[in-house]
Amino acid sequence: MTFFLIAVFLCLIGLIVFLIYKMLSERNAFASKLRPLEQLMVQLNEDCKNQSLQIQLSEDLKTKMKEVNAVLSRNVFDLNYQLFENSFPKKER
Repeated sequence: MTFFLIAVFLCLIGLIVFLIYKMLSERNAFASKLRPLEQLMVQLNEDCKNQSLQIQLSEDLKTKMKEVNAVLSRNVFDLNYQLFENSFPKKER
């Protein structure tokens, strides 16, 4: 009976060692699969930041272009008005 208990005890110890080994190998396999996903997430985050910056720059450019367009339109109108006045001088009575 004692030998049977020792055999069962050794089998249980062997099972525990096997399960620990299996757990560590699964943990390493999971970590190796997780690294590329982490790198992908970092890359996507950087791309998202770059796109946000480009969108912000685009919005700033639109605003600046509206301002420049308004000034340019006013300058063109003033120039045309001056050309019209110079082409047709006022008649004196």
